[in-house]
Amino acid sequence: MANKLAIDWDENELRMVAAQGSGRNAKVTDAAVIPIENGDIDETLKRAIGQRGLENTATLVAIGRGKAELRELQLPPVPDDELPDMVRFQAIRSFATAGDNATVDFLVTNRTETGVEMIAAAVGPSNLASIGETCEGAGLSVERIALRPLAAAALYLVRRSSEISGDTVLIDLLADDAEIVVARDGDVVFVRTVRMPSGEATRARALAGELRRSLVACGSSGIVQRVILWGRESVHSDEKEVLADASGSQVEVVDPFSLVDVDSKASLPEHVGRLAPLVGLLVASDTEADRLIDFLNPRERYVETPSPYRRALLIGVPVAAALLLAFGVYRKLKGLDRQIAELKSANAAMQPDVDRAEESIARTEVIDQFLDGDVNWLSEIRRMAIEMPPSDEMIVRSVSASSNPRTGGGTLKVEGGVVNPSVIDVFEQALRDDAHQVKGDGASEQKTEDAYRWGFTESITIAPEAVRNERYEALTAASTNDAESTSPQEPPSPEDPPPDGESTPEEVASEPPTDQEVITVPGDTSGDTSDDTSSDTSGEASEARVEPSDAESEEIAETSAEVL
Repeated sequence: MANKLAIDWDENELRMVAAQGSGRNAKVTDAAVIPIENGDIDETLKRAIGQRGLENTATLVAIGRGKAELRELQLPPVPDDELPDMVRFQAIRSFATAGDNATVDFLVTNRTETGVEMIAAAVGPSNLASIGETCEGAGLSVERIALRPLAAAALYLVRRSSEISGDTVLIDLLADDAEIVVARDGDVVFVRTVRMPSGEATRARALAGELRRSLVACGSSGIVQRVILWGRESVHSDEKEVLADASGSQVEVVDPFSLVDVDSKASLPEHVGRLAPLVGLLVASDTEADRLIDFLNPRERYVETPSPYRRALLIGVPVAAALLLAFGVYRKLKGLDRQIAELKSANAAMQPDVDRAEESIARTEVIDQFLDGDVNWLSEIRRMAIEMPPSDEMIVRSVSASSNPRTGGGTLKVEGGVVNPSVIDVFEQALRDDAHQVKGDGASEQKTEDAYRWGFTESITIAPEAVRNERYEALTAASTNDAESTSPQEPPSPEDPPPDGESTPEEVASEPPTDQEVITVPGDTSGDTSDDTSSDTSGEASEARVEPSDAESEEIAETSAEVL
């Protein structure tokens, strides 16, 4: 069990209590009151520590009003975490010795809806430095520097908490001073240190007077519950009697060492009451530190210390998420790279076929450009015959056609007559579409004996795209017909009769062959020109022999005859 040492001193004597452990388990092993020779506290403390072998012991130091300044403060109702800053700001204004470098600590005595009452104390940096140097010179390690009256009060309030109710006064008699602490319902509400006369006869009466003034100052009404006088009954019998008469309350003399465990080998001094603050420091240091005013560990604004686990989570989770995201992106990119490589390999394998296809397309394009000039003039004449106005309004005298072998397409030139110029516009609108561009020279009046007194000349330009589309449509239709003709068909049964209107193969074979049909296209004997795709004729009959092979040829021939 670790040893701890509690010390304090004034101008006349050094007081010290050593114990094993602290808190409720503290066991006192030594206690002493040592006179200071020639006022040299450093040498006295060093010699006392060396004689007892207490070097490097954790030390608790108690100081009184001689080294600290004490004030009662009242502040507005504020949260606890804001009190340290407000107390320090108020202490700079209220304390005579407090400055920017002073150490300020406080103890809240009362809290209401209207304000906060407290005991505040301040110690200048020079006093703290002097205490630290004295202890360091003796080889001691200081853990606390606490206000002495509150340390003594903490001993009683911790050890006798079950007996406390109402107002309780605790008095610690020192050589020249008396420290008076008033506790109300277990909490300190008033602290006062007074100077005492040296004469024994006047000492008790002076103490009684200070007690009455202290009760008035703290606002105590009526008779206090009890008065506790630290010490032994044999030493303070006179003070006990005088205080009982002055306060009208029960006065009890309490030996501070009776509230803790004491080693049987420990020797205690006569004035044990002076050691009550030191015993209180040992008891309250670990578990009841909030009852003390500690200048080495003053109350400060609470700053939440982040948990290392929380910090690790705050850092680790985003990092893990980023790594997981990066891994996912990496896998995605690797997959895309693999697909790209596969596509490149497939493209490279197909490149020879692509090159051959491009060569075939280029050759086909050359052939298409050549064939685009091969216009189906018979089909164009048939279209013109179907779309043109009736013969009683318009007559065609001459038709000529010319192909364009370079760009494809061709031009159909039509000359004729109309009974009215408006018929020409109807004719042009009927022939004009996306594949045919119609351009005319307008109507010119002619001296003729018939009704077609207005002559015209029209140029019908066939686009090469139309020629190509018509050719490919014909090829597609031919391919379809070939596919249908090559598909297997069930032959008719010999027993089945032929359909109506059809002959059997035997009947066809027995029919005599007919002559070839001759279609003659007469010319206009009145001077009109007949239809010829290669040259113009005048006054002569032009006939064309067509050997019809199917119904379409016959229809085209009939249409041409109607035009002429």
